[in-house]
Amino acid sequence: MTSRKKDLTALFEPQSVAVVGASRRPESVGYAIMKNLVSGGYKGRIYPVNPKADEVHGIPCVPSVSEIPGMIDLAVFIIPSVSVPASLEACAKKGAKAAIVISAGFREVGEEGLKLEQEVKRISDQYGIAILGPNCLGLINSDPQYSMNATFSGHIPGAGNIAFISQSGALATALLDYARGEGIGLSKLVSLGNKMDVTELEVLRYLKDDPKTDV
Repeated sequence: MTSRKKDLTALFEPQSVAVVGASRRPESVGYAIMKNLVSGGYKGRIYPVNPKADEVHGIPCVPSVSEIPGMIDLAVFIIPSVSVPASLEACAKKGAKAAIVISAGFREVGEEGLKLEQEVKRISDQYGIAILGPNCLGLINSDPQYSMNATFSGHIPGAGNIAFISQSGALATALLDYARGEGIGLSKLVSLGNKMDVTELEVLRYLKDDPKTDV
């Protein structure tokens, strides 16, 4: 199958985000992602997806992706890896052109995880969805027009003109701590994870035309 050319606009500049696996449990990643989007002042529409909750952080939940009212640009997945392919396809049918797969349990765990990752890649190519991850920290766009913190890190620096790309989520977290302590602002932070689809090359191509990024 020939891959469609993928535009990273929906990844960095989404007008709407579906958080698949949003949670009310304070210790969970699904809670942290929602908290960071809401408290960070994300300017677009947020759709928490959780069949067992009425609301998360004051935003009404929908029980499934198919019940999201309207189209979405970006989907963030914090669900078991085996559930990602079906949910990704459902998001594609809702118009999603980008996804951040926070979930682990792919090729880093062995042969079964690799097969699962290959299936996610097949779906992403079929629908032209740009995928960050899996097994990643997430993404930050500090541009005030978006104010999107789609990571589960608790330490977020202010806006600046430096973009940081890291394969390792642990390194990205350490950098965020350092930048915050030193008062260094960031324009973007990207955690690549397994680099199943989007790599540093695609991100660099996007950033070279980003007016908020100088370094």
